[in-house]
Amino acid sequence: MRAMALVASLAVTVAMPAVPTVALAQAGATLEDTRDQGILYLRKKLFKQARGRLKAAYRMPGGSTDFRTVFYLGRAAYELLLLEEAFEMADAALKLASTDRHKRSATELVAELSALYGGVTFVRDPQEQNSEGRIFFEAKTGIINKDKKQRFLSIRERFRSVDVKLPKQVYLPYGEYRANGVQFTLVEGQEPAEVPIFLQSVAGDDGGGGSNMWWYVGLGGAAAAAAVVTTVLLLNDPEPDRANIDLGY
Repeated sequence: MRAMALVASLAVTVAMPAVPTVALAQAGATLEDTRDQGILYLRKKLFKQARGRLKAAYRMPGGSTDFRTVFYLGRAAYELLLLEEAFEMADAALKLASTDRHKRSATELVAELSALYGGVTFVRDPQEQNSEGRIFFEAKTGIINKDKKQRFLSIRERFRSVDVKLPKQVYLPYGEYRANGVQFTLVEGQEPAEVPIFLQSVAGDDGGGGSNMWWYVGLGGAAAAAAVVTTVLLLNDPEPDRANIDLGY
């Protein structure tokens, strides 16, 4: 028994340095190494890993002014439909571009995003009491394009799952929508609209065997609840698919 305990103790002792060693290796990585690893993940379509590495590179000294870091972080965010970050990074990359090739790539990314998505800024309704809450989207007009429909559903699910604070800018495929019961329209070429809304809050356990219940608060909450339950995506408005990723740097 003592021999087995000794072997186990030695095994633990040997294994313990492994985690710090990995952490130290990552901590000692250069901006270029971290960025290039993120680009490699992007090439392999491992978008979450790519964004993680590129975010790490972005936070390093010089990362926020490195074109390749900013540009590819924008592309990774785009693939994950984190459109607020994608637009921010694309605009930043365009400002950082110092060569014709960089300018062309950044311009194409901005144009591609702008051709597919429009922005809306949600602001607090004057009677809103909540400091944070959730936004529930409903597509008022139909979406025939399968890819566009899936992207809308993904964006909708994200905002149904996390609390946000107002004001909050959101990007959606062009079309007519309701957000927490308030109607608005996104039209290509128009400036982002400001839409006052009531946020919706989520109650926890309702005491009914551990199940969760959604509670809707604020004026228009009942209408928004019905909108969420009866969301309908009709058929029209086809659009081109996204262009392939250019990773030629």
